[in-house]
Amino acid sequence: MLGILIYAYFLFMGFLYADMLFKNRDLYFKIWFGGIFGNVILMTGMLPVAMIFDFTYLSHIILIVLTAVPYAVLYLRGRNKISAGIPRLKKGSEKNKTAEAIENSGMTHKIFLLLILPVTLIICLLMTNHIYAPVDGGVASGQCTYGDLAIHSGMITSFAEQGTFPPNYNILSGTKLCYPFLINLLSSSLYLFGLPLRWAILLPSYVFAFLLVIGFYFMSYKATGRKTVSILATLMFFFNGGFGFAYFFEGAKADSTAFTKIFTEYYQTPTNYNDHNIRWANTICDMIIPQRTTMAGWCMLMPAFWLLIDAIKTKRTRAFIIIGVFAGCLPMIHTHSFMAFGIVCAVMFFLYLIDEKSVDEKKQYVKNWVIFGAITIVMAMPQLIFWTFQQASEGSFLKFKYDWVNENDPFLWFWIKNWGIVFLALIPAFLNAERGMKRFMLAGLVVFIIADLFQFQPLDYDNNKIFFVAYMIAVVAAAEFFVRIYERMNEIKGREVMAVMVGICLFTSGILTIGREFNSGAEYQTFSDADMEFAEFVKENTDPHAVFATNTGHLNSVYVLAGRTIFVGPNNFIWTHGIGSEYTNRESVLRELYESGSITELKSIAEENNIKYILYGPAEKSEYNINQNVFNQLNRIYDENGTELYEIQ
Repeated sequence: MLGILIYAYFLFMGFLYADMLFKNRDLYFKIWFGGIFGNVILMTGMLPVAMIFDFTYLSHIILIVLTAVPYAVLYLRGRNKISAGIPRLKKGSEKNKTAEAIENSGMTHKIFLLLILPVTLIICLLMTNHIYAPVDGGVASGQCTYGDLAIHSGMITSFAEQGTFPPNYNILSGTKLCYPFLINLLSSSLYLFGLPLRWAILLPSYVFAFLLVIGFYFMSYKATGRKTVSILATLMFFFNGGFGFAYFFEGAKADSTAFTKIFTEYYQTPTNYNDHNIRWANTICDMIIPQRTTMAGWCMLMPAFWLLIDAIKTKRTRAFIIIGVFAGCLPMIHTHSFMAFGIVCAVMFFLYLIDEKSVDEKKQYVKNWVIFGAITIVMAMPQLIFWTFQQASEGSFLKFKYDWVNENDPFLWFWIKNWGIVFLALIPAFLNAERGMKRFMLAGLVVFIIADLFQFQPLDYDNNKIFFVAYMIAVVAAAEFFVRIYERMNEIKGREVMAVMVGICLFTSGILTIGREFNSGAEYQTFSDADMEFAEFVKENTDPHAVFATNTGHLNSVYVLAGRTIFVGPNNFIWTHGIGSEYTNRESVLRELYESGSITELKSIAEENNIKYILYGPAEKSEYNINQNVFNQLNRIYDENGTELYEIQ
């Protein structure tokens, strides 16, 4: 309960700051920006505090106080000063003010109830049956969370259990954690203050899902100024998919089960069908729900894009300052989003520089961008130097790689069948777009080209986190083009039929994939009741900072549920994080430890690698040729349900 209250406090404080900065915006807009501000404060504000006081109750109390101080000072100095330079609504009735504020944001009650809430609800329902859903005393996941959920959970529990900061990987002892971890740090705060792990993940995920959906709508409206376009763009982004559905319909002609396999097989959907080179994932099922850092990064991108468009249009220095703060917070929230946003900003800077006619205008324009850049660098560079650059250099992240994950298709055909009708619409959309949208599309094109030429992490598929930023822009542009065509066909009979056909092309693959994902909810057991019982014992009876020797499987209750550090964990996580060179060495040491011929040899290996506990469970018994006589000489502290834990003294 205390965890919920603390989270609510930061969201409320975020709303108060949003109310100050955007005094004349409508309630929906303030709720959106308030939620963003509250989460940013809790995530990034914890960094400097925890660096001094570790990740403790005290650090949270300090952050709670520090969050309120600026608001109190600004409030006492006069709220009106905060809104200086922001256009005021003309005097009139409160009803007129509200109507004008809603028109400025583009949000209406009907849009909120019929678009924002239903899309958010779909995401939240999938999260609920995918994230540690209770089953037979244990917990289960869905298809898309079966893999990645473990590494995120391990971070959450280890931050709270161990409390040390900056944190280390708890799947590779003694290695600094450089993966963007702030969304997990936020969940760890809730876990620290009493929320169960499941709800420490779900509660902020619900909030982020809502902020992302409403944010994408607001961003689309800011870019286009049209509600219809923004509604369509939002639907296109979250229910996205290409022409992958055609392969299943075609296959059903020869085999009636080909279509039903979408809902039963592991990753055989219209947005994940490797046999036919379909690699473009559905936004909800493959990016938002399993990839928490991506979800958090996109939430920050929406207000950053909104502010960027606003700053370019209004030329207000205040907007550039706020953009700089958002960009500066991004590296350890989601590094890929930070990089993609930086590319967009660089392109937009040069494209709009030519509009400034006089020398004074150019100077002011450059000055605003310098302010933005300076704030971004001051806030981001410590994060990049301390975390990102070190891991990227050691893991050899950056390398040239053309054509992403395309295996055997011509370049254009690969993107046509993966992006579908959106890709086909891009050139005519660009030719018919207004000047501002053309520039936005050019910025997206540069992001696309860079992502298609360079690989930015060990796993090439993960470049989709950059491609998706280009896709966001493409979807908005394509939606505007589709609406424009529909309006111009107002005297043509059958335009509704044509619109339905376009809708089928746009949404069929995404809807089928979402259907499969919903059907997979709680289908894959992650931890049994025995695993959870063992994890509780470990939390209550072992040193939080001790190193454990265990199997290297990703469903490991020691590092996931108990928040303890293991000597070496899952290779897929270690490799994709750029530290895979350690795995081979440590895996061989781990085998020597388990297969030691004498107690002296075992203790020598354990002491050399700072290992205090050794797990002897079903996975270890099947993986290693264990000498039982050696283990009998150790201090056994747990023996239940076929799982034994030994303390090495």
